[in-house]
Amino acid sequence: MKTDTKTPPSLDNEVENSETVTTIVVDEELMGTAANLASGVFSSEYEIKGIPTDWKERARKAWEYYCEEPIVSNTINTWRTFAIGDQVKIISDDESARSEGTQLFNSLNMNRFLKDMILQLLVKGECIGYKRYGSGGAPSKGEHNDIVKLICVNPSSVDFEFENGELLKAIQKPEAESGSVGDEIELPLDQMIHRKWNAPQFSHRGNSMVTPAFESIELLRDYRRAQRAIAKRWTTPLRFILVGGKYGDKVIMPTQKMISTIRDQINKMDLKSGLVVPFYVRAETYGTEGQVLNTEDKVKEVKEDIIVALGVAKSLVTGDGPNFATASIAFQKMVIMLKEIKQVAREILDWIFDDWKEMKGYAEKKIQYIFSDVDLTNEIDVKKLLIELYDRNLISKNTIQTKMDLNPDVEKSNRTKEGTLVDMSWDIKDIVSLVQMGVMSVQTAREMLGMDKVKENSRVEKEDKSEAEGMYTTAGEDHICDECGFFDADNNKCTVTDEERRFDQGACRQFLKSVKVEMLD
Repeated sequence: MKTDTKTPPSLDNEVENSETVTTIVVDEELMGTAANLASGVFSSEYEIKGIPTDWKERARKAWEYYCEEPIVSNTINTWRTFAIGDQVKIISDDESARSEGTQLFNSLNMNRFLKDMILQLLVKGECIGYKRYGSGGAPSKGEHNDIVKLICVNPSSVDFEFENGELLKAIQKPEAESGSVGDEIELPLDQMIHRKWNAPQFSHRGNSMVTPAFESIELLRDYRRAQRAIAKRWTTPLRFILVGGKYGDKVIMPTQKMISTIRDQINKMDLKSGLVVPFYVRAETYGTEGQVLNTEDKVKEVKEDIIVALGVAKSLVTGDGPNFATASIAFQKMVIMLKEIKQVAREILDWIFDDWKEMKGYAEKKIQYIFSDVDLTNEIDVKKLLIELYDRNLISKNTIQTKMDLNPDVEKSNRTKEGTLVDMSWDIKDIVSLVQMGVMSVQTAREMLGMDKVKENSRVEKEDKSEAEGMYTTAGEDHICDECGFFDADNNKCTVTDEERRFDQGACRQFLKSVKVEMLD
């Protein structure tokens, strides 16, 4: 933080009445650091709830819960599946770029790489990708090469070094717990991508989606341990065998032999039939009577809390809610969250294909990604509404294509390649009427109808040429060039022989002779 003291100029030469103004210049990086340090206030509360304060410990714990708890893994996989689907397709405004891009996508197994990156992002809070080039090196050196491998790096094994908020180094260290051996590896920043989840810009590491559910997951495990203890007590009750005692005025004192005999008889008895014992032998069983903790309802409540902590609307879990409007808002929040996950997936694909397009000379071409995701909205009604708005000229074609996750430039290029004869946004009768009234030219009408200009121009040139040939063949030896249809009067040039000619020169017969020779051949 810097403090500058300035004295503003006095008004009406009254310098003695001037006041001192203090201007405070705040560094944005220091603001981010201060806000980041403020999160350490709750470290003691984190320890009580079982949430580690260290980021790597939280990431490892979140991964442990993902692998061991079905409710966590199912919810995370549902988010990932709904966002990116099972397969991503590549489309482009250039056919060769689309073909080679699809081949690159399949050869690098990019679909699996993208799923692993999104999984790491949601579970551990961030994902790190690394691309390896061919032997020629990176494209920054000006060498055209190719991407040969994509690696999803474990973010828990990477340490970052920052200076003034900028990333300087990314070093991957072998994890001792996993048993991996090796030296530290510095990842080149120009070959790496790092994305964080649910974290501000000043935060160096992301936040796992599982972190808010840590406390509920530990409570669920406590209930499970209680269930196992109760089940063990019900299946293996505690039984006491009483031998001897006072019966009226008589007291029976059992000997060790008597106790051993009774014990052996009970151990060898058939549980389906009874056992005859003396009157001084009694059996008392403990553990199957009294009030038992009802853990089923408790476990159900805890599972609901876990799913809500993982971002799913409670109305979808429990089926109840204050009203339909509140449930719809929560549902819309989930849809927006899916779009955020999909946006990270697009950034990862752009990181790959932007580099690849520069290497292959497709920098000006556009590539679009089509996800086979699950649309939670009522897409049929939404698309019908967009089409009706477009038919009434209330929205543009670009707007409706963007709303449907289509690239307007790519679609325009594809429509041009298909050679559509009629633009459906106009009626042919309206175009003809405008041409007849002189409001629109014939050339503009042809463009709107999608007619091929090259074919039309070639047809016109053919007609002109045929007319010129007819004029030439009718010309005799006593005619001049000005009477020939191939004479260019503006440039004084013959368009057949490409020679300079005067209008009063005698018409040549070379073109006619060449035609006759070709016919003879």
